[in-house]
Amino acid sequence: MTARKPAGSAVPPPYAARHARLRQAMRNAEVDSLLISNANDIHYLTPFCGEDSAAILTGKKFVLISDSRFAEEIEPLGQWLEIALRRGPIAEKVGEVAGDLKVKRLGVQAEHLTIAQRHQVAKAAEGAALVDTEGLLSALRAVKDEVEVQLIRRAVQCQQEALKATLEDLRVGQSEAEIAGRLEFEMKKRGASGAAFSTNVSAKANSSKPHYRPSDRVKLTAGKALLIDWGARVEGYCSDLTRTWAIGSMPRKIGEIYRVVLEAQLAGIAAVGPGASCREVDTAARKIIEAAGYGENYGHGLGHGIGLDVHESPSLSPRAAEGDTLKAGMIVTVEPGIYLPGVGGVRIEDDVLVTDKGHRVLSDWPKDVEHAVLL
Repeated sequence: MTARKPAGSAVPPPYAARHARLRQAMRNAEVDSLLISNANDIHYLTPFCGEDSAAILTGKKFVLISDSRFAEEIEPLGQWLEIALRRGPIAEKVGEVAGDLKVKRLGVQAEHLTIAQRHQVAKAAEGAALVDTEGLLSALRAVKDEVEVQLIRRAVQCQQEALKATLEDLRVGQSEAEIAGRLEFEMKKRGASGAAFSTNVSAKANSSKPHYRPSDRVKLTAGKALLIDWGARVEGYCSDLTRTWAIGSMPRKIGEIYRVVLEAQLAGIAAVGPGASCREVDTAARKIIEAAGYGENYGHGLGHGIGLDVHESPSLSPRAAEGDTLKAGMIVTVEPGIYLPGVGGVRIEDDVLVTDKGHRVLSDWPKDVEHAVLL
């Protein structure tokens, strides 16, 4: 056999429930097996988060395909799933395992496999018909179970504690890069495996650039804006917050747009709840910014889901599908912004859990105007 048989232990929670939900999705897609090629999807279904691996799920079996670099790490998982270690290309081992499992219709993740990879799998698994699937796991991952909610809450707590430590030593003249580096260090010091994404520290007019990367040449200056967009990754799960301040004193224009953005963000959060239209949640915040005359200075959607990826389903956006609605268990960011080139920008972002009766904001860092001045 190509795979080592499990010792017979039951699939542990919460993975058993996740496997069951995926198997139902596979039946709906009319495939008897699914090749899982996305690393974060494998991590969703197992504790393993290594790269260069794959998995095949059938109606009764789960086979993890990896290599000798991870053999010791995945050994304990052999209690409840099958392990197949490869020596050559992944596609060859996938074909071998699919043959042993007598797979007939092998679903593949069309959004993750390249054309070349799909061709290689089709050649190696010649006894099976490949069926393109899309979004099976992203739809499941959009609704978090309690384990996932608690991990994201831990990530939020970690990043807020790290920010507190970073701001305690903040001073005029520090560079954006220095602040970003300190913040990432403080998150790791508190249990994060790393930053959830590249930390954005934007000083002065750079705060008008939504995905700016910090520089060691730009320094904090009194009377100017400072925007920090940061997140922690804890056991694979991400958090994502943004706050904007002024250094020393609030510039008139930054103060004006800060109040508009805060009003829009609170309206967006208030609109979050089970059954709410993703488009309409976006509209609740967007109309406030537009009414204030800044519609042209707000070019992105209101928010996105977070989990093992920092950007997941659902999308709170004018471009969301008409039928897309929020469900209890989803965690979304709510992050409107106004960006004035050459002047600066303001964005305020929180992570919000959709509950059975409404919502719960997972972050509690102050965002009122009174707390928007540092030093």
